Amino acid sequence: RQTNHWRVMKDPIRVSKRQVREMHRLLRERIAPRNDPVNSCGRDSAGKVDPENPSFISVARPLQSTSQVHFKVFCECENWGSKFLEDREWCKRPKLERFYDHPYNYRTEGF
Repeated sequence: RQTNHWRVMKDPIRVSKRQVREMHRLLRERIAPRNDPVNSCGRDSAGKVDPENPSFISVARPLQSTSQVHFKVFCECENWGSKFLEDREWCKRPKLERFYDHPYNYRTEGF
């Protein structure tokens, strides 16, 4: 039986425009491994080229429905111990404040 384990991050990660461009380049220029039975050492990407900007690649999955066989877990501060002081300090805030007033570990006014 095949299973998938997906981790979805609640908080956005700040990245620079250069990092986003590099991610698109890596996705666009991926080369299949030498032992790939279909496309050995050939260009290989699961992404789709953005028709409006060919240098951008989309690897977004379509929205999917869930069923009883799916096991969903929401992990919160008590489920992981961050090595970053900023995260640990943020986790000391009351849950309602973390979830609604300041949902990210950096300064915001709500969402």
